[in-house]
Amino acid sequence: MSGGIDSSIAALILKNKGYDVTGFFIKFWSDPLCPVKKENSCCNQESMRSAQDVAYKLSIPFYAVDAKKLFKKVVVDDFILEFKKYKTPNPCVRCNELIKFGWFLKLAESLGFEQVATGHYCRLKKDSKGVYHLLRGVDPTKDQSYFLYRLNQKQLAKIIFPVGKYTKKEVRKIANQHKIKIRSAKESQEICFIHDKDYRQFLVRYLPKKYFKSGNMVDTSGNIIGRHSGLLNYTIGQRKGIETIGIKNESKNPLYVVGFNVKSNELIVGEDKLVYQKEMTVENLSWTSPWAENEAYKIKKIKVGIRYHHKTVPCRIKYKNVETGHAPSLLKVTFKKPQRAITPGQSAVFYKGNEILGGGIITLD
Repeated sequence: MSGGIDSSIAALILKNKGYDVTGFFIKFWSDPLCPVKKENSCCNQESMRSAQDVAYKLSIPFYAVDAKKLFKKVVVDDFILEFKKYKTPNPCVRCNELIKFGWFLKLAESLGFEQVATGHYCRLKKDSKGVYHLLRGVDPTKDQSYFLYRLNQKQLAKIIFPVGKYTKKEVRKIANQHKIKIRSAKESQEICFIHDKDYRQFLVRYLPKKYFKSGNMVDTSGNIIGRHSGLLNYTIGQRKGIETIGIKNESKNPLYVVGFNVKSNELIVGEDKLVYQKEMTVENLSWTSPWAENEAYKIKKIKVGIRYHHKTVPCRIKYKNVETGHAPSLLKVTFKKPQRAITPGQSAVFYKGNEILGGGIITLD
């Protein structure tokens, strides 16, 4: 229970269904070096008091557990490490896999609990063979299935998503009907442990200065047309901050970031059409469906999302570097239509209709 409306109503729904419910609040690491001195919105004192209020109203036990050190090690440190590789990671995916449905699920089991429930907007369906299928939430504007693609069958068997079949509007209605009040109605949409206006300000505090060293801005032919302020200040497809004073843009068309030359510390820019790609490679694969690992490439109507809230698009996948007796570790993905700003480090998540099959991490080919 984070103190927000979704996890609060999840607890209410289970309580009303006759479950023996206990509320847990998880404390995560907060940046001690940030000049903005405040706790993460998802686990600050106000959020904990809100969760306590709801637990008291529902007459259920409530506990707070500390995951600060583990969160720093497996989520925050990995986030920083990926940027050292000039990739753009998604820490929420890693947190769900290793903290909420990894460490905490094991903790709950050790304490004698049978299942863990959260306020995620997604659904689970168990078929006649005992296989769990992870599905999108009913509300397309709140669907969070993208962040959960790394969950496996063992984890899914222990999880409940009570609000997945509701829209956000319906969840608020349930809260009003049962007079569930939340201290803070603000929803966290950004990375929870970053309180700066820009995540790059966070990285400046934790990465050596060399990662923000100025260098040449070049076109796709290698011609120097200006200077950049450090490669980590840019992402694929970015336009803002490119056309600085003194830049030599003979084409007169807007310029966008199309790539990086890390060895020479060069930022490669070009016209918008160069930001689109027809193919990508995906590594570090994880499959929610046991059959998908060897059968996904056969699905004709398979779709992929390349970032959160990216509209899933048709694609074809082909396994790479398959060795006898070993599961494939790389996928080559070909889009029906070229996609814009494919970013290494982000997750590529595969869907069959509303079902999440699994996914992996986008990498440079």
